[in-house]
Amino acid sequence: MTDAKANILIVEDSPTQTKMLRFILEENGYAVNSANNGSDALEVIRRNRPNLIITDIIMPVMDGFALCKTVKSDPELKSIPVMLLTSLSDPQDVIKGLQAGADNFLTKPYEDSFLIACIKNIFANLQIRKNIPQDGEIEIVFAGERYFIDSDRMQIIDLLLSTYDNAVQKNNELHKAHADLMEIHRQLEQKNVQLEKLNQEKNRFLSIAAHDLRNPLTTIYTAADLITEELKDKACSEIKEFLEMIKQSSKFMRGLIEELLDVSVIESGKLSIHLESVNIVDLIRNNVSLNRVIAGRKQITVEYNSEENLPVLQLDRKKIEQALNNLISNAIKFSFPQSKVAILSRQENNNLIISVSDEGQGIPPNELNKLFKPFSRTSVQTTSGESSTGLGLVIVRKIVEAHNGRVWVESQLKKGSTFYISLPVK
Repeated sequence: MTDAKANILIVEDSPTQTKMLRFILEENGYAVNSANNGSDALEVIRRNRPNLIITDIIMPVMDGFALCKTVKSDPELKSIPVMLLTSLSDPQDVIKGLQAGADNFLTKPYEDSFLIACIKNIFANLQIRKNIPQDGEIEIVFAGERYFIDSDRMQIIDLLLSTYDNAVQKNNELHKAHADLMEIHRQLEQKNVQLEKLNQEKNRFLSIAAHDLRNPLTTIYTAADLITEELKDKACSEIKEFLEMIKQSSKFMRGLIEELLDVSVIESGKLSIHLESVNIVDLIRNNVSLNRVIAGRKQITVEYNSEENLPVLQLDRKKIEQALNNLISNAIKFSFPQSKVAILSRQENNNLIISVSDEGQGIPPNELNKLFKPFSRTSVQTTSGESSTGLGLVIVRKIVEAHNGRVWVESQLKKGSTFYISLPVK
């Protein structure tokens, strides 16, 4: 008889477990019978002697240990190998299994392939032991390999028990580690909820503070501008310089307030996108024209080139203009006088790519990860003392991502930087 033609008896009180085990065995060519408990199994065994019994331990009427002991006590049946199904939770199972005369243990849950490998080993060892004496060197098959063992029974039992005890210990350690991880996960979830609440409070505070500060700053700027105009021919140069400082400082602060408002709206998840059909070439040209005035003060040339026949996109015009303005104005701030800023738009597969390149100082490679983070600045300074809030690129990234696009940068020291925006055509 080969193992492929073997008749296997499943003894299991769970119908679901029985069906699963039957399916695995029959898929591998074995004939299968089943019984709900040890008492019923004995009747099946006597009617149709199986070549292998696979039995659960915990069952009503007669458990797996009692069934195994009964089979091994019967001279006509004791040669039938018995495999006990165990959860590997109690080392006492091994002792009881040895007392009952079990031939094999299978730990639940088990892999299908491992179950079949165990069954093949059982039948291979049965075939080998037909022709060897009871004492002396023993030949066995394990994991598809043949081994020869010259140990006495007590030594083998001690070794197996110590191995099993170690496996149980490791299993208990894994259960404890899993429980610890679950507790840490629960604590992290609680902390995340708390952080989310704090973040919402922070955004609310920023919004309130920004609104309350914006109007006074506008008043300060307007008043300083009126005084400058009024005293144009009367004030000394020192007073004019102070007035200009007031104007520039209030202008910078108002810009910072506007960006804080944008960031607070974005982080609160309330950034709304109003899509419309936009000719991207016209939009970029208008933005370039506005920035040429600022660039002219530093004698910087701003050039724009585009591929022909670029598709009309569905965009939020104002938001994309804001993102482009931030990139172009940044390029001007960090460019040297009498250099060039180049803007290019082109289509690549299903994306429209906009690039803004400067001939500035470039960004150190180890500082590139600081970009697109709130208030994070690199060591690179503006070339004419222009102010920077550290929020512009954050706003660019959030706006582009809200359009299902992405933004990135490539930079070389002493050669300049290129910022890219990719927007889906559809």
